[in-house]
Formats: sequence, C-alpha cells, structure tokens
Amino acid sequence: MSEAERALAEVLRQRQAMADRVRLPWWFRVLFVLAWAAVLVGPVLSGSADQLGVPRFPYLVVGVVVWIAVLVAYRRQSGLRTAMRGRTYPALREQALATVAVFGGGPVVVWGLAALGLPYQALTCAALAAALGGAQAWRVNIAIHRDVLAGR
Repeated sequence: MSEAERALAEVLRQRQAMADRVRLPWWFRVLFVLAWAAVLVGPVLSGSADQLGVPRFPYLVVGVVVWIAVLVAYRRQSGLRTAMRGRTYPALREQALATVAVFGGGPVVVWGLAALGLPYQALTCAALAAALGGAQAWRVNIAIHRDVLAGR
C-alpha cells in the first residue's frame, strides 16, 4: 500500500468515526418527540384547562424549557454544532422546506384548533405533529450523517 492509499484510508476512517458520532441514539428520538409535544400541547392545556379537566399550570413554560434543553443536545449530538462554526451541510438546505413545513405547520394547526375551541382535536393533531417533528429531525440527522461520510 502506497503512502497516498494509506492517507486516503485514514481520511475514510476519520470520516466514518465522525459520522458515527453524529448519529442520534434511539432514546433521543423519544425525548425529542416528547419535548416537541410538550411545546405544542402547552397552550392547549393552559387555554382549555377547565374543559379538559386538567389543573391550571404554565405548561408552555415547562415545554419550552425542556425543548430548549433538547435542542441544545440535538445541536451537539447531530453534528449541527460543527455546521454552525463552518460551512453548512448540503443536507440542511435540502431538508429546509420540509423542516419549515413540519415545525411551522404543526403549531399553526394545533394552536389554530385550540383557538377555535377544539382542544381534543388539537391534542390529537399535536401527537401527530410531534411524531412528524421527530421523524423530520431524524431525517435531517441521517442526511448530515451522509454528508459527513461523503466529505461534503
């Protein structure tokens, strides 16, 4: 094996090692979905506490605090931390429209239903929107993983 081949093999090994570090563990997906669901249902529970039979509590505040903690961990675990310091992964541009649709559309639908006085439908949609949010975050993470492996 020549020096050039050894150098290329080392680059491939380093890419694989970095790509392995940006994969999210299974439990993080669950935590991500639960935190996003907490943000979505917070205003629904607070605004319809009497109708739903839940105690009055600042659910949104708790949801946002948990969501921020999860986002900080996601940024670190998914490789977004390195993208913020340097050039952006192509995967982030490719997934931008779907990410905006999922994380922008979820609150519009859920909070819109709550504003219309339909808290049960809002909670149902919140579960679906939270699952879609978790799936989209996972898709972004997988795309970043592919970008790292390809050296982009």
